[in-house]
Amino acid sequence: MAVFTLTSCGYALRTSKSPSRLSAEGVRRVYIHPVVNDTFKPGVENMVFNSVSRSLGGITGVHPTSQLALADAELFGTVVRVDRPVGGLTKASDLSPQNLGSPNILVAVEYQAFLNCRFELRTRSVGANVPKVLWSAEFSRSKPFPGNNQIYSLGSTSALINDSELDRALSDLAEQMGRDVAQSMLDVF
Repeated sequence: MAVFTLTSCGYALRTSKSPSRLSAEGVRRVYIHPVVNDTFKPGVENMVFNSVSRSLGGITGVHPTSQLALADAELFGTVVRVDRPVGGLTKASDLSPQNLGSPNILVAVEYQAFLNCRFELRTRSVGANVPKVLWSAEFSRSKPFPGNNQIYSLGSTSALINDSELDRALSDLAEQMGRDVAQSMLDVF
């Protein structure tokens, strides 16, 4: 069985018999704390938590646990920022149905969903032991989503439709972020 090592960048290809850095630290089970939401967008923390939990369950050698007492390490996550800036504008007179607005009024036809989260993996604090930070990272992702302004009464239901499109985009971004968290931890360990 061959083992290759890339010494210039610090990465090594592991075999199933070689211990990971997590194993060397005594980490086999990880407790994932509920994600903290520091934004005004409710529910996004649940999307991120569920995605990270699913993704970490797929890493060989790392076993998420639902009981803190059984964990060797703890993963903390925080949703730092959720935003939806305007991504594209058009004249109100160009919307369907035609001639509903002045050509001087600009209307948003596309938004950009933005999600920023921070994560930290620490050894579990037991008694007087001070937890050690094993890994930390911050991730930002964005995705465009359409604004819905093609209605007879401009703006009457757009906010509700745009919020559901934002939720859909944030769900996609949370899935990507969960995979990125798992891959980043795997790359380090």
